[in-house]
Amino acid sequence: MIILIGNGFLGKLISGYLQKNYINSSEMKNSTDQNPIIVVLGGGSVNIDNTEKLHTMSYSRIVEAYQLYHEYRKNNQPCKILISGKGRGYISEAELFSKNFKSMGVPDSDIIKEDQSMNTYQNAKYSSQILNKIAPSSVYLVTSGFHMKRSVALFQTFGLKPIPKASDFIDTEITWFPNSYNAAFTFVMLKEVVGIWQVQVYNSLGMNK
Repeated sequence: MIILIGNGFLGKLISGYLQKNYINSSEMKNSTDQNPIIVVLGGGSVNIDNTEKLHTMSYSRIVEAYQLYHEYRKNNQPCKILISGKGRGYISEAELFSKNFKSMGVPDSDIIKEDQSMNTYQNAKYSSQILNKIAPSSVYLVTSGFHMKRSVALFQTFGLKPIPKASDFIDTEITWFPNSYNAAFTFVMLKEVVGIWQVQVYNSLGMNK
C-alpha cells in the first residue's frame, strides 16, 4: 500500500474518481439567469508573522468566482457572490476573500459573507439557510476539483442543486520510486474519499441535518 501511495498509482485512480466530472465545469454561464449566486468555499488561511493570509488554493477559487461574476456583470446582469467560511484564524476566510474581491472591483452590495462555518458540512448548512431566503435563479459552487464531489453531495443534502465550477485540479505522477509529492496529494484525496463515504452513511442514517 505504501508503494502504491508513493509511486502515484493510487493517487491517479482517485484523482479521476474525484475530478473527472468537473474538468469541463468551465463552460459558459446560463444567459437566462436572472438572479444567480456564486457560492465560493474558503480554502483555508495561514498566519505568517501575526498576519492572516489566504492559503494558496484560495486564490484559484477567487479567480474562478470572479471570472463567472464578470461574465454576468459585463452584460449588465445581476449577480452576487456568497463567500462561505470562518476558518480557524483571527480573521474569517469570508472577510479575507471579501477584501480580495473588493480590490478586483466587486462592490459590497454584491458580496454576501457567511462567516460561521468551520468545515464543508457547515459551509453547506449555513449557506443553504441564506440561499433559501434569497431564492436565486441558480447557484454556482466554486471550490477545488478534488473537493467538489463531497461539496456537491453536502449541498444537495440541504436541498440545493449547485452547478459545479471547479477552480483547480490535482493529480499524481506515476514513478518507479515512491516520492513525497505523490504521497502528500494521495493522502489529501484519500481524505476526500473517506469524507464522501461519511456523507453517504450520515445521509442514510438521517444524521445530516
